[in-house]
Amino acid sequence: MRNSAAGSLSGRPESEAVNRAIFGGQVTRITRGRRATPAAALVPAAWLAHYEALLDSQDGPVAAARLAEIKRGGATTVPAAEVRKARGL
Repeated sequence: MRNSAAGSLSGRPESEAVNRAIFGGQVTRITRGRRATPAAALVPAAWLAHYEALLDSQDGPVAAARLAEIKRGGATTVPAAEVRKARGL
């Protein structure tokens, strides 16, 4: 599913771009302004699922490293109630 014939939504119906993502596996980049600054992308749902799984696979090691840092005294913690109170929540 590596077909990434990039398109743009300017002047094209959104449904066409959605269909290209669903059925053709294509990516549509959405840009803003005169300089066409990248703002978003319309990608096949399977790509998003893969990206989310990749992020999830990194959460465990990051959390373990952070917990180890707290346990060895390299970081301090603040109770949630204290944070809420400080933020006026």
